[in-house]
Amino acid sequence: MQFEKYVSRMKYLEELIEKQGTGTPKELAQRLEVSERMLYRYIQTLKTSEKSVEFCRKRKSYVFSPPI
Repeated sequence: MQFEKYVSRMKYLEELIEKQGTGTPKELAQRLEVSERMLYRYIQTLKTSEKSVEFCRKRKSYVFSPPI
């Protein structure tokens, strides 16, 4: 059950990042029903899985940045 929740949250997180509609880290953590600390772990997981993720202050959202 825990693993299923994790997988569904990660998929939802990726969808929100693709749509550039995550909001601030605090808002996103509330949306995913996790702590901000756990959210940063999820973001780090995405970064280690060959996805370049960064927070855009202008859009107030996490975005996938193009690979270098």
